[in-house]
Amino acid sequence: MLWFELGTDAEFLMYCEKSEAVNFLSNVLSEKGNILSLPLLAALPYSASAYKEISTGAARYAVFRCGYKIYTSGKIIAVILSASLSQLLGALLFCITVSFMTGYFVFFPVNLMVQRLLAACVFAMVGNISALLTKDAVSAYILPIVFVFSLSMFKSRFFVNAVYLDPITLLTADNFSVLFLSVLFLLTAILTFYFTAFEVRKYA
Repeated sequence: MLWFELGTDAEFLMYCEKSEAVNFLSNVLSEKGNILSLPLLAALPYSASAYKEISTGAARYAVFRCGYKIYTSGKIIAVILSASLSQLLGALLFCITVSFMTGYFVFFPVNLMVQRLLAACVFAMVGNISALLTKDAVSAYILPIVFVFSLSMFKSRFFVNAVYLDPITLLTADNFSVLFLSVLFLLTAILTFYFTAFEVRKYA
């Protein structure tokens, strides 16, 4: 997906300087195609896991062995780690490919990568909450995308001046974006813990 975002600029990577290559990579992370790909790829690895374990009864055995709090905390940590590692591995593979083309190693700017990881974790936790609320594993993958598109629509039609309501703005080089995403990350983590704990105690 990152390579598709690079588009026709790929051929210029073989001839450009390192600073220009880094600029190309920065633009890749803030292209509009990320609105679709990032929420889906962040949710795919693990967002439906808690619901599947609860619905199949597997969570009962885990809770019996480790307790409600440890099980719930473990689920949240697993969602966060799976989303982060999947994005890091994808970014590393992409940068290795680009580095092979350019002849020198290039990587995404740290601040943009941190923003992407925070956003991915938020989308993954939204997927986890969605699956638990709707009692449907497919919702873990679909509703994060719906969530992002809804934010984008509300921003463009009703809250034009609300800059940080646009998901693409949160992925661009903006000093306030990291702080905003950090707060959003904490709020989503609290909600994820609450809903997961509630469902586990209810069915497990």
